[in-house]
Amino acid sequence: MNSQELVSYLDELIFSSTGKHIDSLQMSILKGVLNGQKYADIAKEYNCSKGHTKDEAYKLWQVLSDTLGEDINKSNFRATVERVVGKNNYGIIVNSSQVDKLNFCSNSYPDIEENNDIIPDDQIIIDSIQKKTKRETIPRLVKLGLTVEQIAEVLELSIQEVSKIIASQNL
Repeated sequence: MNSQELVSYLDELIFSSTGKHIDSLQMSILKGVLNGQKYADIAKEYNCSKGHTKDEAYKLWQVLSDTLGEDINKSNFRATVERVVGKNNYGIIVNSSQVDKLNFCSNSYPDIEENNDIIPDDQIIIDSIQKKTKRETIPRLVKLGLTVEQIAEVLELSIQEVSKIIASQNL
């Protein structure tokens, strides 16, 4: 998986969590951080100020933290991605100081017990669709009178995530 594919993967995760895609500056920030760039260098390439880049990066780290359930910032981004990917039983191998390829090595797939037809990429897609479906179910459960806590428990989502969705949709 190259850095563009990783950014696309993270964009899909964020979209399934927030309903919004990352913008082009945020994509540049992710790629730049993966390649060890400083915010000033990313800003220069994107033709904006360092301050604006830092502000957008802060928002991006917050969204990624909420989406992945881990505290993420510039300094721990690469390690956190490795850990999160590792939770899905992938190993991430970075072979150079500049990341242009990420190789995923499978170990075992406990979520794919007997069905050998599902490959890891398919499982990621399935998980993403399941999360999106859960998020789309929240408004109907609110209309049925369930509390935030009940919805979170039923859908196996965090109370914070359910509250965000309800607030964003003015339910």
